[in-house]
Amino acid sequence: MLNIIVAPLSECVRAEQITKRVVAVLKAQKAEYSVYFSKALEDIFNSVSELLTLGETEFVVVGNDVVISELLNAVKQLGDLSKIRLGIVPVKQNDDFAKFLNLPFNPEQAIKNILNKKIDAVDYLLVNGRVVVSNITIGASAEIYELFLKRKVKNNFTKQLTANKYGGAFTGVDLNITSRGEKPIQNKFFELSISNSGILNGDNVCPLANVRDGLFNLNYALNEQTEKKGDYLKQVEHGNHIYNANTQQLWWDNCKISTAEGKIKAIVDGRIELFDNLTISLIANGLKLYN
Repeated sequence: MLNIIVAPLSECVRAEQITKRVVAVLKAQKAEYSVYFSKALEDIFNSVSELLTLGETEFVVVGNDVVISELLNAVKQLGDLSKIRLGIVPVKQNDDFAKFLNLPFNPEQAIKNILNKKIDAVDYLLVNGRVVVSNITIGASAEIYELFLKRKVKNNFTKQLTANKYGGAFTGVDLNITSRGEKPIQNKFFELSISNSGILNGDNVCPLANVRDGLFNLNYALNEQTEKKGDYLKQVEHGNHIYNANTQQLWWDNCKISTAEGKIKAIVDGRIELFDNLTISLIANGLKLYN
């Protein structure tokens, strides 16, 4: 049975409306389903707990990366992530993971594809033991995004306005990066991203990311080498920074990131978080999607 987990209003004002369109298709197809609405993200844990207790393994998220993350981490905490099958019905055009996977943004088509029950195994990241499907970004973009979230009006114009005002002023973050069998990297970083999938808030932060290759892409620019910082951030928006001579790229399956002082601020699957350090590994083919 398909168990539909609906994003709360705080994450998508249209999620319930989109769910009605999904349910209409399920009824027409005479498919077996249940629907779980959430007033807050925390409610998803309770829904997942109930469903796993009942032996359910088929889930459909009507929501964005944040909601996907909540569901997957609830499953990981309560059960076995390898046993579930997940379908995704995106709620808006900048749902990064769905966009990267080229999933249909039309709800009717999305649920019809899910009903075909074709499985696509993809990679995911573990960050300090937590499931991350898309990417982690540290540096200027994280600072800008935190400031953007404080704005009363949030749209593409104010996003660009925030980047133009504050991006060039960022002075970097001191980090130490290690990986098994690799030479440690210790420096002041202007921008750093670790990508399973390569889209962040609609920006193409890693065009070379691949969710089926068993590796994540780590790309970075050092603060001292990034002279025109505003221009570099504009390149990141369109993925053109990978052609910048100051961008370094690595393909690993594990790393640890630490700092000698303070906290590490990062965007993790669309949310700002603070860490004392990060231990990151990639789980190859660990997520089974209806795609």
